[in-house]
Amino acid sequence: MKLYKSLLHIWIAIMSVFTFLGGWIMLAHARKPIQPTQSSLAGSITPLPTLAPIQAFGSTGNTNTFVPQVAPVQQSNSFFPVMRTGGS
Repeated sequence: MKLYKSLLHIWIAIMSVFTFLGGWIMLAHARKPIQPTQSSLAGSITPLPTLAPIQAFGSTGNTNTFVPQVAPVQQSNSFFPVMRTGGS
């Protein structure tokens, strides 16, 4: 059984190395992506149209931005002790 496990480990190691090298070779010989030229790129790009302003909460033509109201935080006089652990 020990001989079988040793041979299996060796077989897996050898096949892993060959698979890695085969993948590396396939990646190295793969077709490269086509890089666009500068002249054809400049003529094909058109700017996006501008969007209409969003009418928030049914406002009609109001240019003021919506500012949410924040409730004030109340201070409490209660004391909460700091939790400490005895670990290092």
